Amino acid sequence: MRGGNKKLITWGVLVCAAVLTLCLPFLVSGFWVRQFTEIFMYAILASALNIIAGYTGYAAFGNMVFFGMGAYTVAILMTKANFPFAAAFVCAGIISVIAAIILGFLLLRLKGQYFALGTTGAMLAVRQVVDIWSDLTGGTQGISIPRLPGTPYFANAFFYFFMLALLLVTVAFVSRLHTNRLGYAFKAIRANEEAAGVMGINTTKYKIIAWSLSAFFTGLTGAVYAYWFSYIESKTVFDILWVTNMFVMIIVGGMGTVMGPVVGAFLLQTVSRYFWSRYMTLHLGILGAIIIFAVLCIPNGILRVRWRGIAGVWADRLRAVKARAGSRSAGRAGENGEGL
Repeated sequence: MRGGNKKLITWGVLVCAAVLTLCLPFLVSGFWVRQFTEIFMYAILASALNIIAGYTGYAAFGNMVFFGMGAYTVAILMTKANFPFAAAFVCAGIISVIAAIILGFLLLRLKGQYFALGTTGAMLAVRQVVDIWSDLTGGTQGISIPRLPGTPYFANAFFYFFMLALLLVTVAFVSRLHTNRLGYAFKAIRANEEAAGVMGINTTKYKIIAWSLSAFFTGLTGAVYAYWFSYIESKTVFDILWVTNMFVMIIVGGMGTVMGPVVGAFLLQTVSRYFWSRYMTLHLGILGAIIIFAVLCIPNGILRVRWRGIAGVWADRLRAVKARAGSRSAGRAGENGEGL
């Protein structure tokens, strides 16, 4: 009975959340619609990064290279070749995957900090090419994209639902990946790459697949971002600080989980906006303190904290400290007794 009630409550909460999410653009101002659209965007990017970083164990700090490629693909195709957004959107995902395959053969033989530095270098190199190739990309001045026809209200609702749909597709894919053979191969590489190779897993192949999947969703998100803002420049779409935020979201929510990046994106962006609007000079320090607290108290992420919560975790730690102190005291007493 209790289990049935728990399931009923869970489904009730999910249905209410779904209805509220669908009705939100009609209930709040355009400002809040844009804020939630941005949160959806960060959740997609964090979920995409989680495929290569959380499941496969490779910290791709240059993952924004695919975001920038997706954004510039849409911008160039829509302005230079008169492509409709739908066709440019698909091309952005395809080009991002091709770039991930090429970069994967070059960089995925590196490990640890060397891979992180290599991906960062690749992102900076692509950014430099974009800045130099000004006839095609607009260079450092950026490039403008045709706006979505219609009123601002329609545009806000369109991008809200578009980004929400892309988020749902991404989460559904990661959920499927979490329990199939491909996901198990990624996890085996994360746990012990040498052992995975001995077991017959082609680690280079699966790492390239993981990065390609991450690049696909990242590139699609960059494509929507470009059409949404109608203007892009290299220093924005190739900004490494975005990846830093995404890593924090994954860590806070739970690395290697399905919903961890989504929860982390919602929490971090909501808290960041709240403190930014009230404590503009202190919000970065407050946000840093929250991140340190999360890393120290819930290092495996919020979704991996059991029902006892943080208090239970700290209670266990205190009991362990007391037990060690008691064993040391007993040992010292025994030594003193033997000496007597």
